Amino acid sequence: MITEKRQILFSNDALREAVRYVASVMPDKVPHGMIRRVWLSEEPELLLFVQVEPLGARKLYEVSFRHSEIAAFLILFCRKLKVPLPRTAEKYLEVEGGNLSLVITKQIPVEGSKG
Repeated sequence: MITEKRQILFSNDALREAVRYVASVMPDKVPHGMIRRVWLSEEPELLLFVQVEPLGARKLYEVSFRHSEIAAFLILFCRKLKVPLPRTAEKYLEVEGGNLSLVITKQIPVEGSKG
């Protein structure tokens, strides 16, 4: 068996762009308004916080997204950018050096091997 492992790192700016993209194609997922800031929290679980300024208002508010929603946002954004992601690969998130990382692993069987 061969295991392929690939890691795609998203800077904070790339993460903000991913949230903006999702807001444009799935407006029911992200509140309407200007996305001012995004940041991650790892305790007690991985959360993505998004600070939104509603159109015509000065008050900012925050929404948070859980692991599965964050992964969906990043996968959609990768598709938009035409970053190849194998459908059958395992995908999970890690935080590395303050950046969010989408890790893709795929098991490739080797013909003739016995496990």
